[in-house]
Amino acid sequence: MSIIMIRETEKTETGFTARLIFDRGDGGEYSINITDPFTAEEEQRLEWYFEEWLTYPMLNGRKAEAAKNSVAGYGGSLFEQVFKTDFDAYSYYRQLRSNLKEVKIEIVGDSPEFHALHWEAMRDKDLPRPLAVDCVMVRKRVTKAANVSVKPNFIQAISHTPFRLVPGAKLQTFTQTDIG
Repeated sequence: MSIIMIRETEKTETGFTARLIFDRGDGGEYSINITDPFTAEEEQRLEWYFEEWLTYPMLNGRKAEAAKNSVAGYGGSLFEQVFKTDFDAYSYYRQLRSNLKEVKIEIVGDSPEFHALHWEAMRDKDLPRPLAVDCVMVRKRVTKAANVSVKPNFIQAISHTPFRLVPGAKLQTFTQTDIG
């Protein structure tokens, strides 16, 4: 499964800087800028649509239709900001687009504002529906880690330590002499 990661790097006055990262092949890593496609008024209309109108769907039909239709524009704007600001990034996305069922999109960040964006609405205007319908979409909250240095020898030692899993038992580690 190919992974496309959208990782928040910094909050700015107008939105966020982020990194678009493709995990397979030479897809690379790209700097992107993200702004909220909606104004506060548009966001309130969408909130009304999902939280109130669906309770009484026989009222305010035109307002509801406008809110519903605005989701496609929102998703298209997010897509443009993420994939179409760099030709190489868009080219790599296009290679993955033919098999979206094998693509996972990870939204990684710390700020609630970054996660408040409606990432599931992100859509390629050349496709009939949002990417989240065909891809696996995961949100991860990652806090900025303290500068902790881990010695490479320690990691190497852990990765080469054999272990045995026994159902219902504690994890036991064995050295090479224990195994024989």
